[in-house]
Amino acid sequence: MLGKLDPEERVLTEKVDLGQEPMQLTPELIAEINCAMAHTKKDGTYNWLPTDEYEVQIAGTFAADRFIVIKNKTKNPVVSAKPHPYFDYEKKVFTKDGREEYMKEFKINKDKDKKEDGDKR
Repeated sequence: MLGKLDPEERVLTEKVDLGQEPMQLTPELIAEINCAMAHTKKDGTYNWLPTDEYEVQIAGTFAADRFIVIKNKTKNPVVSAKPHPYFDYEKKVFTKDGREEYMKEFKINKDKDKKEDGDKR
């Protein structure tokens, strides 16, 4: 499926043999989903675009407990962050305390800023 559903579209149309119809996505429910899909990033751009490719799945643990999963296949595979350079993932411990390096760099930058301020006067 590409893009969003039109409010007039009925997604579930088959009848169940129990004398009841399955739940239908009403225009109101579709409007709520469209509103939720309008999520933006910090810079204001949308996370979900009509040109992205989506996969819709039904999930849940119990028969009466279901939820709809909408996967954005365009953003797959997810690019993970690089492993932390000072962490031993087998031993699950940090091999080096990064705070010491940070403080050295912080002091160098602070001294540099003081020197620049002195040069301006």
